[in-house]
Amino acid sequence: MVNLNIYRFKLLNKAKEQQVLSFYNEEEDLLDTMNNFCDYIHKNIRDYIDTQGKYRTFTLSNRQKKDSDKRIISGYFDSSYTGEKGKIKDRKTNQLKFNIKEKDLFSKEFFYLIHVPKNSKFGFLIVEKKENHGVKSIFEYAFNNFMRSKGVSNYSLELRQAPPRYFIKNYLEFGKLKEFRLIENGLNSELNSIDHKLGKEERVFKLNNNVTEGLNIKNVLVKLFNNFPFSNEKIPFLNKGEFDEITFVLGINGSSKTFYIRNQEKIRSNVDVSNLIEYYDGEPTIESLIKVSLELINSAA
Repeated sequence: MVNLNIYRFKLLNKAKEQQVLSFYNEEEDLLDTMNNFCDYIHKNIRDYIDTQGKYRTFTLSNRQKKDSDKRIISGYFDSSYTGEKGKIKDRKTNQLKFNIKEKDLFSKEFFYLIHVPKNSKFGFLIVEKKENHGVKSIFEYAFNNFMRSKGVSNYSLELRQAPPRYFIKNYLEFGKLKEFRLIENGLNSELNSIDHKLGKEERVFKLNNNVTEGLNIKNVLVKLFNNFPFSNEKIPFLNKGEFDEITFVLGINGSSKTFYIRNQEKIRSNVDVSNLIEYYDGEPTIESLIKVSLELINSAA
């Protein structure tokens, strides 16, 4: 299975003002800056300790390719981490070939594409999803460190999930409601007077097999999702009260996705593209990955 994660990025100055990516800092093009950044991390492997205490490295498996006409940069990331024990065995004989020790780096390579449109304040990063090899945080951190190293410390890059519109629409239109949560960040005044450290309160509702009831509630949630203004107002829901956040889970064709009424940027943007790409010797071709990535960007822009 080949899944692609879609991120949208923006460049902010110290006043948190978005910059035109192809003309920031008065004369610089972020496409060229990204290309220089890729050169840098290819030559200088980033190493760090993750939140689980594992030693990790992040670099490129080979030098990136830049297409100035399409304004894209593509290639393969190389991500490694320690802490895994295991054995490598021969597929035919089942004989041991290599022992993986806890201190060894377990490495994977995976596709990426960076797109910096002309005269736009938003760019895109497409990354092939690999379990235990997240990219968002280290990409942001490494890029912003690179900017500081080149003496441009007053700009910072921010990445956000950017699921394609058709992907979201498909779930909202055809997905079956499985559960929803009503969330309050601050408990009601009666409980709050007892202990203000109790934290947020979540009420979880799991749907039974009543199709009509599930459809009615789903319609209310979808309407809220499509129309709720991005403000600090509480979210009203039926006769249940008003809440800080409401989440709901929709299932379709055996897969599920969580939606957020207020924080819609939290919606995961991984898309299964297994049936859309071409293969050679069982591996996706980079040409088809680039083609599909650009199609996804057009639907997410």
